[in-house]
Amino acid sequence: MSEFIRFDHVNKIYKSGDIQIPALTDVCFEVKKGEICVILGSSGAGKTTLLNLLGGMDTVTSGDILMEGRNI
Repeated sequence: MSEFIRFDHVNKIYKSGDIQIPALTDVCFEVKKGEICVILGSSGAGKTTLLNLLGGMDTVTSGDILMEGRNI
């Protein structure tokens, strides 16, 4: 199986004035083609942020998200 999705040192920081709120910090993982992946975590862990980044509804602060080798 080949790599389908890859998060490579992804960080997302929301800013409100001078306040910075880290939502994701140095996230790294791969999902291979054909794999089933479940995202679990407590409230405020960054699940929705991760999915918004993956779906292209938000942009990363730093790091790379690759789908089939292409940076999104």
